[in-house]
Amino acid sequence: MLKNYFITAWRSLWKRKFFSLINVLGLSIGISASLVIWLIVHYEFSFDTFQPDRSRIYRVVIDLSYRAGGSFFVAGVENPMPDAVAKEVRGLEMVVPFRTWQDNATISLPDPTGERPKVFKDQKDVVFADGAYFKLLPYEWLAGSKGTSLDQPYRVVLTASRAKLFFPGLSPEEVVGKELIVKDTIPLLVAGVVKDLRQVTDFNFGVFISRATLETNIFWPYDGDPWTSINSESQLFVKLSPNTSAEQVEAQLAALFKKYHPYDKDGIGFLHRLQPLSDLHFNVHYKNFDQRRAHRPTLFALLAVAAFLLLLASINFINLTTAQASLRAKETGIRKTMGSSMRQLMGRFLGETFLLTIAATLLSALLAPLLLRAFADFIPPGLSIGALWQPGTAFFLAILLLSVTLLAGAYPAFVLSAGKPALVLKNKMVAGPGRGVLLRKSLTVAQFVIAQVLIIGSIIVTKQVSYTLNKDLGFRKDAILFFQVPLMYPTGRNSF
Repeated sequence: MLKNYFITAWRSLWKRKFFSLINVLGLSIGISASLVIWLIVHYEFSFDTFQPDRSRIYRVVIDLSYRAGGSFFVAGVENPMPDAVAKEVRGLEMVVPFRTWQDNATISLPDPTGERPKVFKDQKDVVFADGAYFKLLPYEWLAGSKGTSLDQPYRVVLTASRAKLFFPGLSPEEVVGKELIVKDTIPLLVAGVVKDLRQVTDFNFGVFISRATLETNIFWPYDGDPWTSINSESQLFVKLSPNTSAEQVEAQLAALFKKYHPYDKDGIGFLHRLQPLSDLHFNVHYKNFDQRRAHRPTLFALLAVAAFLLLLASINFINLTTAQASLRAKETGIRKTMGSSMRQLMGRFLGETFLLTIAATLLSALLAPLLLRAFADFIPPGLSIGALWQPGTAFFLAILLLSVTLLAGAYPAFVLSAGKPALVLKNKMVAGPGRGVLLRKSLTVAQFVIAQVLIIGSIIVTKQVSYTLNKDLGFRKDAILFFQVPLMYPTGRNSF
């Protein structure tokens, strides 16, 4: 029976090709915009969701408060904190300290011929870590030992992409044992190669120098009071035991800090907190390895916009369909006279809507890559066309297909199938208030009002953007230079 509905619906749509094309184009515009918005939102909420037991992974951060008022947020910890936490804090399954490289690094390869060495400048995503880091993240090892590669000083592990960059043409096994030089004079021996993480993550490090190398004091000597020398480069992640709460660990961190730094000499209060891994990509207060961060309220607002666009496309479909009700009155009347029930007619009209929605959805899947390219400057850089073929996107399109079919097709199907044969054959199907004239007129008026509001809003936004771009600021923007200097945190200690 269902097959017959679709066959009959297809024949009916083919007879009204021009009308069907208009409906498909109208629906596809709304679905395309909603699909692109879904891809953006889904991508942002996918960060680090692949982590095993991610609900028990936290980062230790510090909130600084002043007696005079105000606060300051630091994503890192004091230099001695990781070792103290590993020894004295209970309820932790894993303690993972590492330190990010503040600026882009210069890495060179020694030249055995004595000629000019090969230099790779501005290398990003360099980190000092140990074996615990690779237990926290599910890296696949291509060469080297997962447990001991970073135990000794002057050792380095590379991702496959960095190994290919530094040593093109060599296999991971051949790369192990090669030498790299950082800061022009410090030799590092390649001890392992890991596969790049393909999942969406903020942990995009590609060069892992052993943390023992950092502790040789050849990079940054630790001076001053170590328990007030804090910076966002010194990261500490912990994985809680199954029966341990974040509040219990935070209480132990407060007691630990008080034990080693009992006096508030500078009028600054230290509060150590646990930041959930799921909050890492969204919290604007704490640095995120200098990665881009998303804004949750904005993402939810985008979802509301997507729903609004779908609603607008459905209203347009309803108006176009009900506008043809009088043209299909005789067809409907004859079918009812021949014995078709209201249920059969509604199934037929819903089948037409379903076929139109499938066509619009397929067209939207073809338009989405073009939209992603056209708006590449406004879309997260890691979002690629490949996101269209993920299972989550297929599930979204399936839900979208059913929702739009019911939302856009239910009312027109009811209107087209509810008329009495005697009135229908006299083309009086849509006459009278009882046939939903008020609702149809309301939908039509709403559609035109929304269109005018959107047009006026677009004009206003265009003028605002033009004013912002062309306003004379009183100085030459191309004559401004930007450079980084060592930060001074409110504790009075330098951030290395």
